[in-house]
Amino acid sequence: MVPQAGCSGGITSVEPMKNRVFLSRALLTIADRLGFRSGFEDARFEGVSGFVVSFLFHLMLLLTLGYFVLLADREPGGVVIVVTESHHEPPLAVLTGDTAVIEPLVGPQDDRLGSTEPTAIAPTAPEIVLNPIPSSLESSLDAQQRPRRFHPRDLLMVTGSQLRGGGLEGRDPESRAHLVRSRGGTADSQDAMARGLAWLAAHQRPDGSWRFDHRGGACGNACGNPGSVASTTGSTGLVLLPFLGAGHTTDDSEYFRVVERGLYYLTSRMIMGRHGGDLQEGTMYAQGIAAIALCEAYAMMQDESLRGPAQAAIDFIANVQHDQGGWRYYPGQPGDTTVFGWQIMALRSAQLAGLQVPDPVLVRAEKFLDSVQDQQGATYGYMTPGRQPSPTAIGLLSRMYYGWKQDDPRLAIGVQYLKNLGPSRTDMYFNYYAHQVMHHYEGPGWEAWNRELRDRLIATQSRRGHEHGSWYFNDQHAEAGGRLYTTAMCVMILQVYYRYMPLYGRAAVDDGL
Repeated sequence: MVPQAGCSGGITSVEPMKNRVFLSRALLTIADRLGFRSGFEDARFEGVSGFVVSFLFHLMLLLTLGYFVLLADREPGGVVIVVTESHHEPPLAVLTGDTAVIEPLVGPQDDRLGSTEPTAIAPTAPEIVLNPIPSSLESSLDAQQRPRRFHPRDLLMVTGSQLRGGGLEGRDPESRAHLVRSRGGTADSQDAMARGLAWLAAHQRPDGSWRFDHRGGACGNACGNPGSVASTTGSTGLVLLPFLGAGHTTDDSEYFRVVERGLYYLTSRMIMGRHGGDLQEGTMYAQGIAAIALCEAYAMMQDESLRGPAQAAIDFIANVQHDQGGWRYYPGQPGDTTVFGWQIMALRSAQLAGLQVPDPVLVRAEKFLDSVQDQQGATYGYMTPGRQPSPTAIGLLSRMYYGWKQDDPRLAIGVQYLKNLGPSRTDMYFNYYAHQVMHHYEGPGWEAWNRELRDRLIATQSRRGHEHGSWYFNDQHAEAGGRLYTTAMCVMILQVYYRYMPLYGRAAVDDGL
């Protein structure tokens, strides 16, 4: 007969009882003939010893009988095994917050200069699953009064050594359209950006998170190129950034609930300790990225419930800074430029949101930039002075936020270096920072740079099946972060026209924006 299986899979079959009775009798007969049973029964033991021997014999006999009965239950050729795939996530794994200090491997080779740039490789972490947002919280979210319009704050913080820089005004729906037209975007670039957001939204998990291994949830195995980095705060924070960049922060916007769910997940994952709010899950990359998301969300949504988590995330960054001014993969390590970039952007976002950023932290961070600069600050290295593409783009962008003037000759030399390199065909990490530098600097090289990168992203966006709207390029950064990382970075590159207001240009201000 065909066995039946439950929803979780299993094996059931029916064996006639006569087989079991036959085996039992046969085994007893064999024991009698071999003299085992009679030998034990004829033995004369005194007291407990005889009882123990008898007990052991009968226990052995029962176990042997059970083994043969189980063998009889197996019907070769007649058993059908039905296993249905469970649609439930594995149980919640609670992290202790302890981090193993594992030195990451050296990363991708940049063939443009023959130099190497290490890539963060987060330690393997257990799968982290939170329950979906409780229905009671969903109701309270619906009941909260949200601003119907985004009224951005203009907090540029130009005093002392604090960072200064373009605000978030361009994310306002009325400002975006004008900035796209006036600063180099097209209808096709914004269409590609919107398709990218749709793909990202489709890959949000029920608990509000995103994972670099995007195959869970609704996707299954429909999209290729999953990532391997384990930090869920890093992936969730990174994907929130393009939604915030597009201004989906009011309850009448298309992806408002997507943003709320993501923010709920981030705040739920924060571990409060003596240094502040820990969002690393294995890497300071994740801390910086998640902190940017919380700070931008607080600034844009004006939701006081986000102020505490955002400030706590910034406090953690400030308190684990190395005494030479940098940050690296783990708290207290000597700095490297790539991790430094996310932390400095988080501090700048905190200032735009009106949060507290200790001035000594920014002073030390500027000294770190001095320690890795070459050509008096025109180019930058990874951990020592040098001339490497991504560190140079990060270093120049940071100098812009520190107040370097547009006509500073060091800035001009650095921008020319990036211009000569041109946009990378595969490295979206380099493109993300270099694109911002070129956009803020403006100048004669911006139009050609923008056209090349913008049109390549439009042309290479996937338009097939479940991958529709996403990107993936063969690159070691992308190999670790996967299609989710690549898509989030490409969407933010296409938002460059309005993500942050220009640092030097006056066109937007003169037009009344």
